[in-house]
Amino acid sequence: MGGDSRVNGIGLTRHHHEWAVKVNVRDDADLPDLPSQVHGVPVLVRGIGPITPHGG
Repeated sequence: MGGDSRVNGIGLTRHHHEWAVKVNVRDDADLPDLPSQVHGVPVLVRGIGPITPHGG
């Protein structure tokens, strides 16, 4: 997943009162092939658009 340009980030999130792996991608219409669970932990994939610099 780390080498897939569609993936913006990977982290943890709460989902239905349990932990899940969250994979952020550029576009919901172009998703990488990922399992729905890994060792019983749900995998959520969400399109968030491209990551851009943000000035402070």
